[in-house]
Amino acid sequence: MDSLNFKPLDKRERKEILEYIRSRIDEADPEKLRRAMLSMGWVEGVDELIEPLVILVTEGRPEVALAALSGLSQLESKYSEKPVARHIVNLFKKRDAAYSEVLLECIRVLGKVGTRRSVNFLAEIIRNPAPASEKDKEAAVEALISLAERRVRGITETLEELYSTAHGIVKEIITYALKELNSQRWEEQGYLTIEADFENEDNP
Repeated sequence: MDSLNFKPLDKRERKEILEYIRSRIDEADPEKLRRAMLSMGWVEGVDELIEPLVILVTEGRPEVALAALSGLSQLESKYSEKPVARHIVNLFKKRDAAYSEVLLECIRVLGKVGTRRSVNFLAEIIRNPAPASEKDKEAAVEALISLAERRVRGITETLEELYSTAHGIVKEIITYALKELNSQRWEEQGYLTIEADFENEDNP
């Protein structure tokens, strides 16, 4: 089966489509959007979808935003890194409980679309006691692991630095993350496990 082919949009067509999306955003159906995301693999030029999806993430109802975030996650495009990071900051400022899941998913998606620039951004979410919640910090650790899986450099060093000041469940999650990322290297160097080393550090 041939993939669907779409010619590049000119500026006027693009503007009209984006204006139409904004005008109908309150009517967006999250289930239809999720189903549409499943067909993206058949469409060429999927980068054209990034801007409309970002609009749905930043201006849509929570359920619509979550569906659009799944699309951005699939696209894994660095062009959505900046708007997603900016939206995370805005959500922290608003602290609307209705969008708590959207915030968590935005943080996770940053691990799928982010570059080296996202490492420090995510580290700050983990490092600072406020406004991030424990769940926000957990999501940020998940995002850092996703960045590491995409060969973004500096993740292990960042997590090791964060481990030294983390507490409770966040520290535990960082331990597991480091163990996952470093197990091969540590075994080659003759250490038992990174977990054992941390236990020794906590119990001198």
